[in-house]
Amino acid sequence: MDSTTFAAKVEGLAPGEGRLLGVVPMEGTRTALVVVGHLVDLDTGNGAPPLPLPPHDGDGLSVDPVARAVRADGRAVPLTYQEFELLAHLTASPGRVHSRGQLLRAVWGHTDAGSLRTVDVHIHRLRSKLGGYRQRIVTVRRLGYMYTKR
Repeated sequence: MDSTTFAAKVEGLAPGEGRLLGVVPMEGTRTALVVVGHLVDLDTGNGAPPLPLPPHDGDGLSVDPVARAVRADGRAVPLTYQEFELLAHLTASPGRVHSRGQLLRAVWGHTDAGSLRTVDVHIHRLRSKLGGYRQRIVTVRRLGYMYTKR
């Protein structure tokens, strides 16, 4: 059975509606996560239509974790996967201070103390991409980082 047929059988898709992108075994079980979707060539735009951007809520900066999209003053902000994950994690609980270790666990999935600077580097890159909204990611000296709405 080819991957398209397998994907159609697993998801109930008609042939051509989706493509098997991957199978991830779930540790400690006999179950697997099957990823079905469309690959999009970002250079040409060929493939599935782009996801809609989140609605502009008047706040100036909006983060849509479902569409994985960020807008600042109505303009799309292109972020890497890790930058988006970091921003989404911070914005999920505004006003809460997150230590570097907590961010490493939540965003990168590990707690290697030797990589605490990874968080700082990604915060720096994220701030530069947010432009006028960079001040919303606040450094809390000796503790970590916090997102604030204003």
